[in-house]
Amino acid sequence: MAGNNKANHPITIRGLIMPMDWDDRGNVTGVAISTSLEEEYRIELDRRGEELLGFVRERVKASGKVRLDAQGRKVMMVDTYQILE
Repeated sequence: MAGNNKANHPITIRGLIMPMDWDDRGNVTGVAISTSLEEEYRIELDRRGEELLGFVRERVKASGKVRLDAQGRKVMMVDTYQILE
């Protein structure tokens, strides 16, 4: 679990890309990775994060840095990812 002492340290997770936010027309505008340990990592929507919008409900292995947002939720800035079979 990423606590304050591990914030911004690189980690690798595996999980399912789940939709988290939508626009007025129902298009997915935000995603999170839900792990088998029932942890949820919201994805920072930089260039790589936006690429993951196209893989909703796919399994992924992602590496990157995790921080806590103002609400205490885990947010990952993805450095690398691999869509899994």
